[in-house]
Amino acid sequence: MNLVSADTLGPGARDDLRAIYEQSFDERLRSPFDDLLRDSVLVLADPRPHGMAVLRELGPTGWVFLRYFVVAAERRGDGVGARLWKLLTQAMRDAGHTRIVFDVEDPARTDDPAEAGIRRRRIGFYTRLGAQLLPVKGYTPPHGEEEHPLLLMAADLAVETTRIHGGDLRDVVLAVYRHRYGLDPENPVVRKTLRQNTF
Repeated sequence: MNLVSADTLGPGARDDLRAIYEQSFDERLRSPFDDLLRDSVLVLADPRPHGMAVLRELGPTGWVFLRYFVVAAERRGDGVGARLWKLLTQAMRDAGHTRIVFDVEDPARTDDPAEAGIRRRRIGFYTRLGAQLLPVKGYTPPHGEEEHPLLLMAADLAVETTRIHGGDLRDVVLAVYRHRYGLDPENPVVRKTLRQNTF
């Protein structure tokens, strides 16, 4: 399996990719599929798609935001997700990026034990592969629900991962709000998040 751009897929493979995406995410978490193609979409394929990652550059920071990361349901648990992550992080290093930032749903923010377990396993997957949970309180994307803030995670792409804290952590939060969501530091959503944290 190789990592290829979604632009190189034929119509049938693109339909397969759309099916993987739509079957993997609840409708409330999905953007329209065609909107994804405005960002960088990398596909794990052989040549049939088995997973994808959707990325957006975070302005001039050298970082990228991972909007979606998904593996076909029938391929989960057999190492395909880890392979996609490995190829993705190498491709980002090769492109000169130094960090991948993304958000995940908080296991503590659901009353459904099964859903909480899924969220914990998702965080565990990324953590095993070198990502870290960032100590940011009250991070809520502008389209999210205020009472259900998300968790931010990041993976440094340097050989040795360092803890992200202090001013660096503040820069991550500001970069995500500005370059992922188009919000400047004076936006009420951003100001509220900054007030809840001491960077």
